[in-house]
Amino acid sequence: MYIVFGNEIIDSSEIKDIIENNSDFNVEKDLTKGSKREDTLAYQVSINVDLLNEVIKENYELDELNEEELFNEYMTLSDELAMELEEYMPEDVIINARAYKWDNSDNTIKSVLAMAHLELGELKLSDITRRLLTQVD
Repeated sequence: MYIVFGNEIIDSSEIKDIIENNSDFNVEKDLTKGSKREDTLAYQVSINVDLLNEVIKENYELDELNEEELFNEYMTLSDELAMELEEYMPEDVIINARAYKWDNSDNTIKSVLAMAHLELGELKLSDITRRLLTQVD
């Protein structure tokens, strides 16, 4: 799907490729159409818990964390890693990411990743992300 991005037109499949080629995230679904906006890109992404464990081990002993603490670490780390994708995106991109689920069946953390041109603003993008969270799983 094509979206208006400042003075450019961007194909959401190109951004999907950037995400998958520059991170450990897998794009599960393109939610761009679901955003109901012509200026916002959105994706449902997932990242393997084993990869997150490797990062967490640098700061904590995994055995010392209870399940709730581990869940919180997974969610926070997933959001942080998603936000780092901003450096690979076109200029003037803002990103909002929200992890929402630990999927035990495939051992991944699922997140919604939304992005738009800087002109849209962080607050509006946050509202869009919140709305998209109601549409997934």
